[in-house]
Amino acid sequence: MIIEEATVVEYRDGIAIVQCYAKNSCGGCAVQSACGTKALSALAGEKIAPRFQINVNEDLQVGDRIKLGLAENTLLKSVFLIYGIPLFVLVITAVGFSQFFANELIVFCIMLLFTGISFWAVRKLIEKHSKQANFSPIFLDKV
Repeated sequence: MIIEEATVVEYRDGIAIVQCYAKNSCGGCAVQSACGTKALSALAGEKIAPRFQINVNEDLQVGDRIKLGLAENTLLKSVFLIYGIPLFVLVITAVGFSQFFANELIVFCIMLLFTGISFWAVRKLIEKHSKQANFSPIFLDKV
Protein backbone atom coordinates (compact mmCIF):
# COMPACT_ATOMS: atom_id res chain seq x y z
CA MET A 1 0.00 0.00 0.00
CA ILE A 2 1.25 3.47 -0.88
CA ILE A 3 0.91 5.87 2.05
CA GLU A 4 0.73 9.63 1.58
CA GLU A 5 0.07 12.55 3.90
CA ALA A 6 -2.64 15.09 3.20
CA THR A 7 -4.12 18.17 4.82
CA VAL A 8 -7.81 18.44 5.62
CA VAL A 9 -9.23 21.46 3.81
CA GLU A 10 -12.87 20.91 4.74
CA TYR A 11 -14.77 18.40 6.89
CA ARG A 12 -18.50 17.74 7.03
CA ASP A 13 -20.51 14.73 8.26
CA GLY A 14 -17.85 12.05 7.79
CA ILE A 15 -16.62 13.39 4.45
CA ALA A 16 -13.28 15.20 4.32
CA ILE A 17 -11.95 17.25 1.45
CA VAL A 18 -8.18 16.81 1.48
CA GLN A 19 -5.22 18.08 -0.49
CA CYS A 20 -1.81 16.44 -0.92
CA TYR A 21 1.26 18.57 -1.50
CA ALA A 22 4.36 17.86 -3.56
CA LYS A 23 7.39 16.55 -1.71
CA ASN A 24 10.39 18.81 -1.13
CA SER A 25 12.87 15.93 -1.18
CA CYS A 26 13.93 16.49 -4.79
CA GLY A 27 17.51 17.64 -4.83
CA GLY A 28 18.54 15.69 -1.76
CA CYS A 29 20.22 12.76 -3.47
CA ALA A 30 23.81 12.35 -4.68
CA VAL A 31 23.07 12.85 -8.38
CA GLN A 32 21.18 16.13 -8.08
CA SER A 33 23.55 17.98 -10.44
CA ALA A 34 22.74 15.59 -13.31
CA CYS A 35 19.08 14.93 -12.52
CA GLY A 36 16.55 15.71 -15.23
CA THR A 37 13.63 15.37 -12.84
CA LYS A 38 15.01 18.12 -10.61
CA ALA A 39 15.48 20.42 -13.60
CA LEU A 40 11.96 19.82 -14.87
CA SER A 41 10.38 20.29 -11.46
CA ALA A 42 12.34 23.53 -11.01
CA LEU A 43 10.87 24.83 -14.29
CA ALA A 44 7.35 23.83 -13.37
CA GLY A 45 7.44 25.24 -9.84
CA GLU A 46 5.71 23.71 -6.82
CA LYS A 47 2.93 21.35 -7.76
CA ILE A 48 -0.22 21.08 -5.66
CA ALA A 49 -2.47 18.11 -6.17
CA PRO A 50 -6.16 18.77 -6.70
CA ARG A 51 -8.54 18.43 -3.80
CA PHE A 52 -10.61 15.28 -3.45
CA GLN A 53 -13.14 13.75 -1.08
CA ILE A 54 -12.68 10.74 1.18
CA ASN A 55 -14.93 9.05 3.72
CA VAL A 56 -13.56 9.34 7.25
CA ASN A 57 -14.68 7.39 10.31
CA GLU A 58 -13.53 9.93 12.93
CA ASP A 59 -13.94 13.65 13.57
CA LEU A 60 -11.37 15.90 11.94
CA GLN A 61 -10.63 19.59 12.02
CA VAL A 62 -9.61 21.83 9.14
CA GLY A 63 -5.81 21.81 8.96
CA ASP A 64 -5.36 18.31 10.40
CA ARG A 65 -2.69 16.18 8.73
CA ILE A 66 -3.86 12.66 7.91
CA LYS A 67 -2.42 9.53 6.30
CA LEU A 68 -4.07 8.17 3.16
CA GLY A 69 -3.51 4.73 1.67
CA LEU A 70 -3.77 3.65 -1.96
CA ALA A 71 -3.38 0.06 -3.13
CA GLU A 72 -0.54 -0.56 -5.60
CA ASN A 73 -2.81 -2.32 -8.08
CA THR A 74 -4.99 0.79 -8.21
CA LEU A 75 -1.94 2.86 -9.11
CA LEU A 76 -0.93 0.37 -11.80
CA LYS A 77 -4.45 0.35 -13.29
CA SER A 78 -4.48 4.14 -13.34
CA VAL A 79 -1.08 4.35 -15.02
CA PHE A 80 -2.17 1.86 -17.66
CA LEU A 81 -5.35 3.82 -18.33
CA ILE A 82 -3.68 7.21 -18.48
CA TYR A 83 -0.55 6.25 -20.43
CA GLY A 84 -0.99 2.78 -21.90
CA ILE A 85 -4.27 3.15 -23.75
CA PRO A 86 -3.47 6.48 -25.49
CA LEU A 87 0.01 5.23 -26.41
CA PHE A 88 -1.48 2.02 -27.81
CA VAL A 89 -4.03 4.05 -29.82
CA LEU A 90 -1.26 6.35 -31.09
CA VAL A 91 0.87 3.44 -32.34
CA ILE A 92 -2.04 1.52 -33.87
CA THR A 93 -3.36 4.56 -35.72
CA ALA A 94 0.14 5.42 -36.98
CA VAL A 95 0.73 1.93 -38.32
CA GLY A 96 -2.82 1.29 -39.48
CA PHE A 97 -3.55 4.53 -41.31
CA SER A 98 -0.09 4.75 -42.88
CA GLN A 99 -1.15 1.69 -44.89
CA PHE A 100 -4.12 3.60 -46.36
CA PHE A 101 -2.70 7.12 -46.82
CA ALA A 102 0.60 8.05 -48.43
CA ASN A 103 0.44 11.60 -47.13
CA GLU A 104 2.06 11.75 -43.69
CA LEU A 105 0.20 14.93 -42.77
CA ILE A 106 -3.14 13.13 -43.08
CA VAL A 107 -1.82 10.23 -40.97
CA PHE A 108 -0.52 12.68 -38.38
CA CYS A 109 -3.88 14.47 -38.14
CA ILE A 110 -5.72 11.15 -37.78
CA MET A 111 -3.24 10.10 -35.08
CA LEU A 112 -3.89 13.32 -33.16
CA LEU A 113 -7.65 12.93 -33.51
CA PHE A 114 -7.79 9.32 -32.32
CA THR A 115 -5.28 9.92 -29.50
CA GLY A 116 -7.33 12.90 -28.33
CA ILE A 117 -10.48 10.78 -28.41
CA SER A 118 -8.69 8.09 -26.36
CA PHE A 119 -7.66 10.66 -23.72
CA TRP A 120 -11.26 11.90 -23.55
CA ALA A 121 -12.58 8.32 -23.23
CA VAL A 122 -10.06 7.50 -20.49
CA ARG A 123 -11.06 10.66 -18.63
CA LYS A 124 -14.74 9.69 -18.78
CA LEU A 125 -13.90 6.14 -17.66
CA ILE A 126 -11.89 7.43 -14.70
CA GLU A 127 -14.66 9.85 -13.72
CA LYS A 128 -17.14 6.97 -13.82
CA HIS A 129 -14.98 4.68 -11.66
CA SER A 130 -13.51 7.31 -9.32
CA LYS A 131 -16.44 6.94 -6.92
CA GLN A 132 -15.74 3.23 -6.45
CA ALA A 133 -13.94 2.31 -3.25
CA ASN A 134 -11.15 0.41 -5.01
CA PHE A 135 -10.17 3.49 -7.05
CA SER A 136 -10.21 5.89 -4.10
CA PRO A 137 -7.65 6.37 -1.34
CA ILE A 138 -8.66 5.30 2.13
CA PHE A 139 -8.23 7.10 5.45
CA LEU A 140 -5.63 5.40 7.62
CA ASP A 141 -4.87 7.64 10.60
CA LYS A 142 -4.19 11.13 11.88
CA VAL A 143 -0.58 12.29 11.82
